[in-house]
Amino acid sequence: MSDLPPRHWKPPVPKKTEPPASPSGQVALLRVLLLDNLASFRAKLKQWITEAGTKADDVLEASASEEAMELIAHEKFNVDVLVAEWDDETVNAAEMLERLKSRPETARIGFIAMCGNDPAAIRGAKSAGANEVLVKPVQPVALLGALSAVQRTLKPRTDETRRRLQEAASLRPQSTKLSSTIAQELRAAGKLGKYAKLGAVIAAGPFKNRLYWVEQGVVFVRETRQDGTVVEYRATPGRFFGEAAFIGEQLADLRAVTETPVAIIGWQEADAVAQTMQRLPILSHYFRTITIERHRNNVVADLPDESASGGMNGSLESLSFPDLIQMMIVTKKTGILRIDSGGETALLHIYSGVVKHAEWASRTGDSVLFRICTWAGGRFSFVPKTGLQGPHTVQGDANFVIMEGLRRREQGISPDA
Repeated sequence: MSDLPPRHWKPPVPKKTEPPASPSGQVALLRVLLLDNLASFRAKLKQWITEAGTKADDVLEASASEEAMELIAHEKFNVDVLVAEWDDETVNAAEMLERLKSRPETARIGFIAMCGNDPAAIRGAKSAGANEVLVKPVQPVALLGALSAVQRTLKPRTDETRRRLQEAASLRPQSTKLSSTIAQELRAAGKLGKYAKLGAVIAAGPFKNRLYWVEQGVVFVRETRQDGTVVEYRATPGRFFGEAAFIGEQLADLRAVTETPVAIIGWQEADAVAQTMQRLPILSHYFRTITIERHRNNVVADLPDESASGGMNGSLESLSFPDLIQMMIVTKKTGILRIDSGGETALLHIYSGVVKHAEWASRTGDSVLFRICTWAGGRFSFVPKTGLQGPHTVQGDANFVIMEGLRRREQGISPDA
């Protein structure tokens, strides 16, 4: 018999098989936190994840479990999955996983453990609740596959995260305080200075790469960015200032003066800051968040020109608040005086040179004048209002009230006393 196929025979058409789906699309939806004590290894993992389409800002880093928990809280729990070194005692990933599972706000964060080729360690990670376990040395395909698997189980959480972000976007954010880990690192390499005078100059002139933070007291800060933008704000205990320069923002000038009779300020030079940022990647997230918030909330806008209507405006550095009020009294002005300082605004109603009403935040009356007396900088704008009507909350003569405010300021008495 011939081994040739029949004349009308056709070879079978091979069945089409779809190529395996790439996990890149799923991975790109995640916010990933890398927990490993080696910065070089975290950098390698981050490169693999960002090459899959995830934004660099959505890949966070921490070197220890305590730092990771602080970063998760700082990010308002907007973390989808944590990739952690399981075997290293300094990382303490097992304790980290237990803490995540025990808290309602973090229980749904996915967890990928990276283990050595040790059956006991692998079983331990799985029994502790890890969603996925990767055996070292970790390969890019394995990592992206594990992330994709976690993402499929976390889609409800991803939607919830987006909703929470939309709600948070409508709220005015507050500047970030030092975490305990960062505070400890900064104090270890930083210096402290005590300023025992209200109005003491901490920084002035061309900006030098130095990071400051407040241990005690209140500081008025004015940053002038390279593009001419001016940002004014107050730094209170636990707050940084001057941090913008360390995330690539160019500062042409930084002015900082104390607003309390006693202030204790910490600072660290640029080289030491860079080393701390390398050890604690969370620091760059703090700096970026703080800088963006301050730019959003505290940019100094140009004052309107009120000269045509008989109004006036200027800086409290060129005309101090007591002198400004004295001028209003002498010239018997009627209208609204607005004081802007460090992101805060106070309004004063003046009738024929008599200050009858003062308001700031939710407060009114004499205590507002006491408060303004402690402000070390800012700007004012006066708008005449001939038919002005309003409440009468300032009980004393404005001159005497301001003199009392200055006395309290010099003696270190709280303006709220």
